[in-house]
Amino acid sequence: MRHSAQVDLIHRFLKLRADRTTDMAPDTRHHDVGVYVDEGRATAERALLFRGRPLVAALSGDLPDTGDCVAVDVGDVPTLLVRGEDGQVRAFLNACRHRGSRVAEGHGHAGRVFTCPYHAWTYDLHGDLLGQPLARDGFAGEDREALGLHPIPVAEVAGLLVVAPGATGPLDVEDWLGGVHDELASWDFDRYRFFDERVVEVDCNWKLAYDTFLEAYHIFSLHSRTVGKGLLSTPAVGDTFGPHGRGVVFGKQLARTVAELPEDEWDLLGHSSVVYQLFPNAVINLPSSGHAEVWQAYPHPSDPSRCRVHLRFYTPDGIPEGPEGDRSRAFFQRNLDFTAEVVLTEDFQQQEAIQRNIASGLMHEMVFGRNEPALQNFHASIDAVLAREAAE
Repeated sequence: MRHSAQVDLIHRFLKLRADRTTDMAPDTRHHDVGVYVDEGRATAERALLFRGRPLVAALSGDLPDTGDCVAVDVGDVPTLLVRGEDGQVRAFLNACRHRGSRVAEGHGHAGRVFTCPYHAWTYDLHGDLLGQPLARDGFAGEDREALGLHPIPVAEVAGLLVVAPGATGPLDVEDWLGGVHDELASWDFDRYRFFDERVVEVDCNWKLAYDTFLEAYHIFSLHSRTVGKGLLSTPAVGDTFGPHGRGVVFGKQLARTVAELPEDEWDLLGHSSVVYQLFPNAVINLPSSGHAEVWQAYPHPSDPSRCRVHLRFYTPDGIPEGPEGDRSRAFFQRNLDFTAEVVLTEDFQQQEAIQRNIASGLMHEMVFGRNEPALQNFHASIDAVLAREAAE
């Protein structure tokens, strides 16, 4: 994030702090909890939000070199991302065209060939079929060009790798990102390197899991023994960029620190967490430790009361070899373990309890406060997408 933007955000924080308030939405929002349990609504969301629209799949830093690849499940679509010899990123359905087996797993380097583990069919970095060992005349008459890996529209923008599994044409992701594009680009996500990941099944609707990241109001209470020791619930500063958002959760020492320094030495990033919400389901959290977290919440394919959440954890510039690298690796491992423990136990256990309360049938609405503007914007953006589809 550019220093001028950091200074602007700190000034906003200091003003809100002096006024004993926080960023506010114009009104409260009475929110129908049926959106977390209704099967028809869940079906519409899966079709309209998780197929034809752009979804953040990974960071550019996942694929720094030719032949680097990563296999990710984008919702219910097994997806393979690879950087080709021309430097371009391509995405494919991670399924061999012979019998549908996955041709890659995890995060790594493919070299120049993908080999299916089932019958050893091979594909190049463009997804074209190279070989069918021992097949002889078994596939005579088939068009080999039609047996390449199934392509998925993908774009690389602002350090993000974005896919749309159900789209049929190129993605206009710069238009999709809108006003948040330049700020995201300033983080240089291509220099971040993958460290580890966690994938969990959570017994709540995907939107409840995502709601976790949309307000800082709960930090002082739910996280009083963990992150609440160092971070403030209020004031919080947030901005919306169409359906997307960016919030800043400030450290308790920031005001004291900046009071002792000239403005050109102010450092927001060392005393806060910057959280980007990228519609519809991705969060990029950039805390003061210097690492990056990419969170993605995906709906269950049939049960509105369940979801799958991915956490991908990245380190800045990777980890060197030797004793310094060992210390760095241990530092980031502690951060990952702490982050996962806080969110998976304190946050998601709370959301699972809320889901059970909703399922009782006796709870009909929630009230989103004026002090929760990102939460309001997220749900209003979903409503708008579904309303446009209904009107067409």
